[in-house]
Amino acid sequence: MDGPVCGPNVWAKCVGQMCGAVHVRGGCTLAVVAGTICFCVRYFHEFCSVTNLRLVSLVLGLVWFGNTLAEEVSLGRIERPVYSADANGAFEALVSRGYTPLFNGKDLAGWRNPYSHGEAEVVDGEIHLLADKKFFLVTEKKYSDFRVSVEIHLPEGPANSGVMFRCHVDEDAVKKVYGYQAECDGSDRRWSGGFFDESRRGWIWPSTKGRSEDQFLKHSEESKQAFAEPRVRDALNRNGWNRYEVTCVKDVIRIEVNGVETVRFRDATDACGYIGIQHHGEKGQTYRFRNLFIKELPSVPAEDHVSLTPQEPVAIKRVNDKVTLIDFGKAAFGNIVMPIPSGRGSGSVHFGEKLKDGRIDRNPPGTVRYGTTPIRRGGQLGNWIVPTPVDARNVAQAGLMNANPPAVLTPAMWGSVMPFRWVEIEGLDADYPYELIRRRAAYSSTWNDNASHFECSNETLNRIWELCKYSIKATTFAGVYVDGDRERIPYEADAYLNQLSHYTTDDDVKMASRTFDWLMENGTWPTEWAPHMVFMAHAEWMYSGDDQWLKQRYESLKSKTLLDRSAGDGLVRSSELDQKRTDIVDWPQKERDKYVFTEVNTVVNAFHIKAMTQMAEMAHAVGKDDDAAVFEKRVELARESFQKTLFDEDAGIYRDGVGTDHSSIHANFFPLAFGLVPADKMDGVRSWLNKQDMRCSVYAAQYFMDALFNNGSDQKAIALMVADADRSWKHMVDSGTTISWEAWDMKYKPNQDWNHAWGAAPANLLPRYVLGAQPSAPGWATATIRPCPGDLKHARGRVPTPRGPIEIDWKQVASKFKLSLELPGDMRANVEIPAAEGTTGVLVDGKPVEATKQNGRWILKEQISGTATVESK
Repeated sequence: MDGPVCGPNVWAKCVGQMCGAVHVRGGCTLAVVAGTICFCVRYFHEFCSVTNLRLVSLVLGLVWFGNTLAEEVSLGRIERPVYSADANGAFEALVSRGYTPLFNGKDLAGWRNPYSHGEAEVVDGEIHLLADKKFFLVTEKKYSDFRVSVEIHLPEGPANSGVMFRCHVDEDAVKKVYGYQAECDGSDRRWSGGFFDESRRGWIWPSTKGRSEDQFLKHSEESKQAFAEPRVRDALNRNGWNRYEVTCVKDVIRIEVNGVETVRFRDATDACGYIGIQHHGEKGQTYRFRNLFIKELPSVPAEDHVSLTPQEPVAIKRVNDKVTLIDFGKAAFGNIVMPIPSGRGSGSVHFGEKLKDGRIDRNPPGTVRYGTTPIRRGGQLGNWIVPTPVDARNVAQAGLMNANPPAVLTPAMWGSVMPFRWVEIEGLDADYPYELIRRRAAYSSTWNDNASHFECSNETLNRIWELCKYSIKATTFAGVYVDGDRERIPYEADAYLNQLSHYTTDDDVKMASRTFDWLMENGTWPTEWAPHMVFMAHAEWMYSGDDQWLKQRYESLKSKTLLDRSAGDGLVRSSELDQKRTDIVDWPQKERDKYVFTEVNTVVNAFHIKAMTQMAEMAHAVGKDDDAAVFEKRVELARESFQKTLFDEDAGIYRDGVGTDHSSIHANFFPLAFGLVPADKMDGVRSWLNKQDMRCSVYAAQYFMDALFNNGSDQKAIALMVADADRSWKHMVDSGTTISWEAWDMKYKPNQDWNHAWGAAPANLLPRYVLGAQPSAPGWATATIRPCPGDLKHARGRVPTPRGPIEIDWKQVASKFKLSLELPGDMRANVEIPAAEGTTGVLVDGKPVEATKQNGRWILKEQISGTATVESK
């Protein structure tokens, strides 16, 4: 460029005088105001005297750059947590999640400085470290397995800190503190969240020549590439507060920065040690720390939230002179207690979920449960607790690398438990008091069998309801929602389906929020499972109306929307690895209706848009209106791109993704369930789905049914639920199972479990749609009563809510529909009922009321409270 050029300080001065907001990137200084660049022409000419027309091109380029920068700033606010200057909310949130403070906010009790230099002081509830040489403040207590949470604020300028964990102190050494550290890197290198071994082996992950031992240099390139990924590279908020969370379970070490996992590594060098925080030694610099918490592991939720219920046998049969078969009627997780047999010799107890030829199947298919425990006669008086055999994966706290989080343990005092219906006692005499044997079944301590009820004119649907309701009860045994007896860990999608059904079957549901917190600390790998965390939080908020609970967890949810994988058009991109492994669509793989995976995936993007829509709603609820506006803008962009890019105009339905003409049912019922189908395309998508069979798993069937019930296809939905085909809940109940299955049939998943709650979707579908009760405002302050009867003649039931039960009883005869409704005293309801052809209006308690006929339904203008009878005329 000819002529004089402004230096950056001059340009910053002129821009600052006019606009007051200066951003510097790549050596250029710009002022961004309300999302656009502010150019200070008067000062620009005054200081620069530039007349060359080439400047026009530069200015236009800077305008574009500024708009791009503003967009990045906006997205940065909603794609990762932002921790405010006020620490109180985070403190309360961590306490509510079961953490113990390491710092009391008042003094340094429980901490010590092993060095002769360095100063630590408490200022406004924060620990401030000052020094002119590096030092560490460490706890007085050692810890082994734990999850530690620390918030760090680096000073301006050169700065480096970190969280020491399982570290050691050598009082006689110059470098007194050594061991594991989670790095907080304020330099342009951006290795925050890295795994460093202080004063010992150097960098572990990432690793680099000259700073790492040879064993770690083998993954040097891989680890550096991992830290070059934008999600990891940009995890640190350089000029604000950052939450570091470090989890140590056996030899597995995980480090997270602001909700982004940066390290998952196995190292067995240290099993126990102190927690520490670091000042790097820059003279005059103050390092700030707050909200220092720890949760010692393992955590066993069942200790406080689950009870063992003694159950008598429902049938006892002497099979032969050595074996007695006992039936407890339904499967449950537990073990047995029995009188100690007298005499000498040994015997055994066989536990099973399945019979074959009148005996427990000792070689059952797939992962159907069977096990045996030896017993000995005599030697003691009283009763024995006979534990079930231990499945190693159900107690594993450190499984395969990059595989499962820790299993949810049950209390050691129980003895081991497993799901079983039958036991065979082998080796005891015929006169042994078998009638005194009891199963100790584990259920939620607050479970109320009378909280919910459903019955209708279709007996098969009634049987399905009983199966699914009991399935929810039976799988509360761990105190959080787990995947039955598979690995005994929560999975996000499983937990969400379980949560919906727990709300509609029980009246004291704290397990949902407890499971949400567990999963935020122990997330799993599938792509769509992350947005399910947003769904879980939204469902809990709508159920409980607890704004404070939501506010305490809102920021952490930002990392669950998949926004970090989205592009300029608002749509999420899937890498080759995502397409091959992490994008689920449905599970097991054979249930995907031949879905074609592409870089822009219809199902993944449907989840992304739905999650952002709910985030916008929750952002408003917690007073984050600026966040809400950005979410809403992003949703608008993504929806427009979704429709333009993924809808097949010729076929009138959605294709699986960009680059394929294949259209699965999943690519259509997920958008329909999530409200993404424009009104003018609705009939085509719904009509096409009405012609399809249940070509999906029990998991995806939840959303297929949601799509049908919500869009006037209730008759189709009910028909699929009770169909004679093997992909239906009728097939499940006809099999004789008493807990829902992980898959429709063994042929679809040969290793399936017979005790999996995600197969129990009718437990929520029947109350929410057939009875028609759903919350329309947080905490059920307002309900929506919208029965979807299909071709049923009548239905009645009780739907639990935090305000009390809703009683519903409806009948449809010919063209008339009559609904009897009883609401809790402080609840109001928006009511709509089917509008058969020939009906002309609505009566409430025999009096005409104003109602609008729309899409085959009568929608009442006024809300209803208390007890009322609503009928069409």
